[in-house]
Amino acid sequence: MKKKCKTKIIVRIIQFIIIIATIIITKIAIDYAFLQRGYESIGGEYLIPVLGFIIVLIIEDIYQSSKKRERRKKGCEKIGNRKRNKK
Repeated sequence: MKKKCKTKIIVRIIQFIIIIATIIITKIAIDYAFLQRGYESIGGEYLIPVLGFIIVLIIEDIYQSSKKRERRKKGCEKIGNRKRNKK
C-alpha cells in the first residue's frame, strides 16, 4: 500500500473517532447538565458537536496542505489543467 493511501486512511480513522467521541461526550454532557439543573434546558453542552466539527475541519485542512507541500517538493506546480515544471 502506498504511503499516501496509508496517510489518508489514518486521517479518516482519526476523523471518525473524533465524530464518535463527540457524540458520546455530548450525550454525557447533556445528561450531566440535566442532573445539575434539575430541568431540561439548552446550554453550552450543545456546542460540543460544533467543536468536534471544527477539529475535523482543522485535521482535513492540515492533510490537504501536506498534500500540496508534497506536490511542491516534487518540483511540479499545477496551473489550471496543466502541470508546469519549476526551474
